[in-house]
Amino acid sequence: MGDGWAAYAGPHEAHAAHAHVAIQLAVARTGSVRVVLEDHRSLSGQAIVIGPRVRHRMTDEGGSVLLLYLETHTPLASSLLALIAPAVAAVAPPSVTALLSPEAQPDRIVAGLREGLGVKEVKLDPRLEGALLKASEDPAPGAVARAARAVGLSPARLRVLAQAQMQAPLSQWLLWRKLQRAGHEMASGAGLVEAAIARGFADQAHLNRVTKRMFGVTPLQASSVVRSADNRFVQ
Repeated sequence: MGDGWAAYAGPHEAHAAHAHVAIQLAVARTGSVRVVLEDHRSLSGQAIVIGPRVRHRMTDEGGSVLLLYLETHTPLASSLLALIAPAVAAVAPPSVTALLSPEAQPDRIVAGLREGLGVKEVKLDPRLEGALLKASEDPAPGAVARAARAVGLSPARLRVLAQAQMQAPLSQWLLWRKLQRAGHEMASGAGLVEAAIARGFADQAHLNRVTKRMFGVTPLQASSVVRSADNRFVQ
């Protein structure tokens, strides 16, 4: 989990159909990756770009993968989406695959993509940055209202600002951040109940529903993979 991104490296199983607020770059470390979209269209290749909130499922091709998740407000995410536009999901073009070294550490891959694609950092509105930080640190119910007050905005105005600059609803971004942090708790040895409560979910059932909806797997499946010695979310 880096600045604006998270990654998983290792084998994977077939997933149920799901959608998440992050942009995903699925990269085959061996063989190829295959994704089936909601309209039953299938994409297969060395790497696949999937836009935010696009329902999809990955099939088990028997190989190892790198799954890179980019938050929608990052310039790298915007650059990848521009390269596949007007499609919402597509096999990554040669300009992207030429920059990939699937066995490299995710932070090196992110850095290589940023440099190779000429990505320039763009700052968010300072009020939005402050609100996101506040809401991330205090994710209990009412987080958006408290974050808006802290930066002098109404909750409605904060939501509009977030949608404009992040291309995603603020509520979905907050859920994504909570999932990231719960995943980190589990990777550090926390149980599901402990991880759920520590990161602002109502209970384990709430964490279970959100994880299934955004990743296509249950927290139990995710935690067993994250805790494996060879397969990990990388920070």
